[in-house]
Amino acid sequence: MRCSCKGVVDYITDRYSYAAEIGIGHFPDVALALIERGVQVFATDIRPFQHNGVNVVVDDVTQPNLSLYAGVQLIYSLRPPPELVAYMERVAAAVSADLIVKPLASEHAGGKLISRANTSFFLWDTT
Repeated sequence: MRCSCKGVVDYITDRYSYAAEIGIGHFPDVALALIERGVQVFATDIRPFQHNGVNVVVDDVTQPNLSLYAGVQLIYSLRPPPELVAYMERVAAAVSADLIVKPLASEHAGGKLISRANTSFFLWDTT
């Protein structure tokens, strides 16, 4: 895994069976690790990225197609632009999913801070 995301992968695997990654870009490592561990995952981005083993759908979180996220238990994003986090919160709330954001080390995304296996991320829990 290119990023130090073992903690977030462990956390998601222990709690969720269906997740969507927003803004996958060029880094499918977390999605692939989750799929390898039995989590059903699809990813979105505003560009049509292709990664073997990950279903990537073109979607804009600022104007999302909410039907894509039906049934998702978790929406997550790794190092998103801070201005997109509020849109992710809205999507998660609209589909009753939890939200995890792993920001750059110097950013505070809001939500509840979780630290696991030397990985820090923020959680918005809808339950």
